[in-house]
Amino acid sequence: MRRVPWIALGGLALAGAAGLAGLLAPFSGWLPGCAFKRVTGFACATCGLTRSLLALGQGRWREALHWYPALGLLAVALPVAALWDLRRAWRGAPYPALPASRALRLGAWLLLAGIWALQVLRGI
Repeated sequence: MRRVPWIALGGLALAGAAGLAGLLAPFSGWLPGCAFKRVTGFACATCGLTRSLLALGQGRWREALHWYPALGLLAVALPVAALWDLRRAWRGAPYPALPASRALRLGAWLLLAGIWALQVLRGI
């Protein structure tokens, strides 16, 4: 049975999206903006992600980290995860089971809430 390297394929798609975003940056003024922020006046949990992806596509890492710090962390961690995934698929090993730890799930939610709070405080 063939194992599909989904993480590596997702990383490739993200790299392609960043490259395409860099090419389409001159047309970014046509984007509608955040509907959540327009209605509530507060940044949503992903406010700044589009601007960060546009900056990343143009190779402006500092600006990408300014708009959405988590995207920069993902861009750094993704090659390592993709290499691990390609190795796993090459060996035919299945993905390890997701941990059933409440602490990890709570940590993921707290990370998302922290990013949201940072975006709201910064007025992004």
